[in-house]
Amino acid sequence: MTSALGRRADRAASLLLLFLLAGADALARRPGRWKLRRIAGSDEVRRKRQRAERELRARAEEIGRTGPWGPPLRTTLVDTCSRGGGRNFFDRNTPEQPALSCMLRLHLYFVVDGPAPPDIPASVARGELLSWDAPGDHARAEIPEPRRRRKAVLGTCTSDPADLTLTALRQRPGTLVAWALTEQYHTVPARRRAR
Repeated sequence: MTSALGRRADRAASLLLLFLLAGADALARRPGRWKLRRIAGSDEVRRKRQRAERELRARAEEIGRTGPWGPPLRTTLVDTCSRGGGRNFFDRNTPEQPALSCMLRLHLYFVVDGPAPPDIPASVARGELLSWDAPGDHARAEIPEPRRRRKAVLGTCTSDPADLTLTALRQRPGTLVAWALTEQYHTVPARRRAR
């Protein structure tokens, strides 16, 4: 006859083995980082990236030409291909994230006269976001300096002009406004488990 302590130890060992097998199964179904990097650098994805960048830059040119604040003082393009999360084993109703998701973000920066920006322009479209900092309140600045994600499978971050920082823009009189344009240009779906 086994003791109560022995039965608890057996249950704990069984649960640990179950979690290890579930984790190994999830890892076995996810493509490796090297494979995702190869996909993100492929000719097909490069063409999609170039097309998405052309579309974002055309929209930025339109905003600079017809928007309320004229051309942006600085633009920053952030390209990120990130590995998606795995399946949530505790909640089977959550959707499985893609194995790879590639997104371009183009940030346009303006300095607007006055303490707060005017009403949001009617031309803000889906996939676009306006945000601003209160002038003179640098401790509570809302707009972060865009950066490449460190854990991204592939990523770049370039600004034009390269030497103009958001800190320098905040020194100008007025309100710093960021108009962000976003385009998801490629996804790799997660492999489905055979049932």
